[in-house]
Amino acid sequence: MIQRDPATSAGSLCVQYLSAMSRKPHSEDPLNAHLARLLERIGEVSRAMRWEEATGSGLSPLQLRILGFVADHAGQSVGVARLAEELQVTPPTVSDSVKLLVDRGLLARKSDPHDGRSHALRLTVAGRKQLPATEPFAAAIAELPLSERETLLLALMRLLETLLANGDVQVQRMCWTCAHYQGDRHGKHHCELLGKELALAELRTDCAEHEARMTL
Repeated sequence: MIQRDPATSAGSLCVQYLSAMSRKPHSEDPLNAHLARLLERIGEVSRAMRWEEATGSGLSPLQLRILGFVADHAGQSVGVARLAEELQVTPPTVSDSVKLLVDRGLLARKSDPHDGRSHALRLTVAGRKQLPATEPFAAAIAELPLSERETLLLALMRLLETLLANGDVQVQRMCWTCAHYQGDRHGKHHCELLGKELALAELRTDCAEHEARMTL
């Protein structure tokens, strides 16, 4: 399974989630308002970069996202319903994009090993060739000092967790909402499932082994 560095996913997180921040009635504070506008601007840049990638490949940004999601979750049960929920797009829209990708030979429908009554999507060799080589902001992020990258990662994870709690994000299997995570969300991170201390870069925002933490 391809595991993308969460730090290099900052752009795609902005695309998917951060416009919700500007709609919340908490912008009286100038700093909060400035951050909201800045994050939304980053999201706009990411969308433009994704459109450029899509134009070059003859696919839409959604179709590229679908290919990337299937690649990142190889071996898992991925169908139209899950894609719609995870990508926060209507099932008919996802279904149309999946059909096109299957017709073009970029995705294949295989029997789902976890459910014999349904099919799961798998990336074909041709589909893998369509995947972007890097995330939109990977090069720009790499220019930041390590300490700033680590601070940015933790801040974005906290923001993502807040958006999840507020209902702006439907699904997010991140370490901090997982029953296996033990730590202080700052300098100490331990995964009981793996039985090891986690380096900051090892923190996950989309983990196949995620188990929701019980809430009282």
